[in-house]
Amino acid sequence: MKAKILFLAAALAVCSSLVFGMARNDKKIQVTGVLEFYGNGPFARLGLKAQDGTLYYLDAKEGDQKKLGDLHGNVVRVDGTLSDKGAPLEMSGAIVIEVKEWKKL
Repeated sequence: MKAKILFLAAALAVCSSLVFGMARNDKKIQVTGVLEFYGNGPFARLGLKAQDGTLYYLDAKEGDQKKLGDLHGNVVRVDGTLSDKGAPLEMSGAIVIEVKEWKKL
């Protein structure tokens, strides 16, 4: 019985990841979380850690990256679109958001 449940759970996870992956293009998203830096020194990447533990890489213009970086440690709401770009190595596995606007909460 456990094997059937594990198989069904795995199949559901694969199917939903495929569907989610196909639907990512131009999908608008709004996420609230804490801004954190990942990596070291001048190569640190700015990410958003949501309350559920999901990690998002924030792909923003250089000037916007600086402004967001100044909000490090604060709770922020980010509006943008999901991107098919891969996250940098420092944030492997993170979901990439192309940032359109944000607001400090």
